[in-house]
Amino acid sequence: MRTTQQISIDDLPDGVVICDRSGTIQVFNDAFERCFGYSRDELVGRKVEILIPERFAGHEKLRETYAQNPVSRPMGSVQRIFGRRKDGSEIPLDVSLSKLNDQGDIICFARDASEHVRLAEEIRRSAYYDPVTGVFNRRAFNEDLAEAMSGLDIRPNGVCIALFDLDHFKDVNDTLGHSVGDKLLVSFCDRLREVMHDEMRLYRIGGDEFALILPACADPQNAYAFVETVIWNVRKPVVVDTHEITIGCSAGVVHAPENGKTPDELMSNADLALYEAKIIRGRVSRFTPDLREAVEERFALIPELKAALEKDQFALHFQPQIDIRSGRIVGAEALLRWNHPKRGLLAPNTFIDLITASDMSISIGRWVLKQACAQARKWRSLAGRPVKVAVNLFPRQTYSKSLVNDVTWALADTGLDAGSLELELTENTILDSSDDFIEVLGYLRGLGVTIGLDDFGTGYASLNSLTRYPVDTIKVDRSFVSGSARKPENQAVLRAMVMLAREFGLVSVAEGVETAEEAQIVQQIGFNLGQGYIWGRPVSHPEFEALLSAGRRKRTGGIEDQYGGSAPGEAETHGTRASDVHTTTQRVLV
Repeated sequence: MRTTQQISIDDLPDGVVICDRSGTIQVFNDAFERCFGYSRDELVGRKVEILIPERFAGHEKLRETYAQNPVSRPMGSVQRIFGRRKDGSEIPLDVSLSKLNDQGDIICFARDASEHVRLAEEIRRSAYYDPVTGVFNRRAFNEDLAEAMSGLDIRPNGVCIALFDLDHFKDVNDTLGHSVGDKLLVSFCDRLREVMHDEMRLYRIGGDEFALILPACADPQNAYAFVETVIWNVRKPVVVDTHEITIGCSAGVVHAPENGKTPDELMSNADLALYEAKIIRGRVSRFTPDLREAVEERFALIPELKAALEKDQFALHFQPQIDIRSGRIVGAEALLRWNHPKRGLLAPNTFIDLITASDMSISIGRWVLKQACAQARKWRSLAGRPVKVAVNLFPRQTYSKSLVNDVTWALADTGLDAGSLELELTENTILDSSDDFIEVLGYLRGLGVTIGLDDFGTGYASLNSLTRYPVDTIKVDRSFVSGSARKPENQAVLRAMVMLAREFGLVSVAEGVETAEEAQIVQQIGFNLGQGYIWGRPVSHPEFEALLSAGRRKRTGGIEDQYGGSAPGEAETHGTRASDVHTTTQRVLV
């Protein structure tokens, strides 16, 4: 009887095995032999558990339970199991079971489900994974975020979300092609995973936008610090198809339930934090309750801002730059102001971010260049010598093809010599720029224009900036100057920066000097130039011209008179802020 069955079952495509009620293998067909790799001599008479992976230790008990009530279980009704081949590898199986005869023998049909599992995994990956980078996609993010936020009211720790946006990624796609862009995205994910913790999950939720879920995050400051590490790690140059690319990223961080009790609310606030970070680029911004109000207020200014240039509502103010040893005005930084028709004169912190983030920055930057050069041309005749003007470039100007023409046109139209113009860039701006822009800077320097690195020491590659980019001046960030009288460590940093500047043959500028003590410190350390309220606030061009004219007629004091004590009849200013000093202009020579 069994011989007849064995002959017939060998014609079946599925594996077939017959066991007695104790689980001993009696017979199996050729398909079963091919599937598991055992010969008949090796299996017949052995317990069926030889075919079950060791991790399924409870199989014997389940088999015994089934033998007591062997009801038929067709293919698909039995949970998929795993078999163990002779070589130890595992194979997913779809099986059916039924009672064969009155002696209690059991017949099992086993079908190799490897292809089905592979196809199911492909479907699952297409549903939950990004095909370009291999990280989770937006669908997975939405589901995981909802799960992470469920029950936050009863869990002691919250959850943090970090949104990342690659800076200038579109430029890479447009100039080098989508293939290079895709590889750059993969590189970004690889670098982020280098510093990720095991419990974190990374998602691609847009073209160049990624999200990171940081579960069990009780202190959002930890998430903030981690994201800063990510930004630092991503900024390192990467070679893609022989192209060396330096690309940064901006990030926004939120914490639940503090910044949102639902996924939609949390993501809305995360988008705001990311928007805030992208204004300057290359930084991380954490959501705060007043951020939404501030952003909405700034957005309301956009229509008026677009018309401000046409209506001649912009103006430039100028803050003196002083030769620290002589006290003489040698230049000024041009700072943009907005004469708003209803709100009066607006400082740049209320609108400059909106300009920076838009294409308006190119046309407004062109206007600033022209006006600054025109004013500097007048200063020469008032002072009887060249007085340099420093103009801050917007980030978008650095990759605008019109920059060279804008600069040369401003110089030619106003008659200003190139050596009286300095273009200032922040470290993050210059690091985000392309190799073509480095050539542009080299060309402008060849004309005589000088290049200044603003906020030096706050970017991600200060030393690299000095070795790679054509720079003439470093302006040390005010954060190192402020409080230097009380912080010896700040003084040590300032000394190191001055030493660097000397070694590289650069002009050093101390920015944000506000007290007499700070002025003494930067002079003693050896800075070339100084800028700050102790010497003068930003003033309109008529007021700055008056400073130059008055200084040409009258020269007073030396370094000791300026910083060491009061002039006759003056109030003592030692230890006061510049805002409390009413005789500032008497301390400045021209």
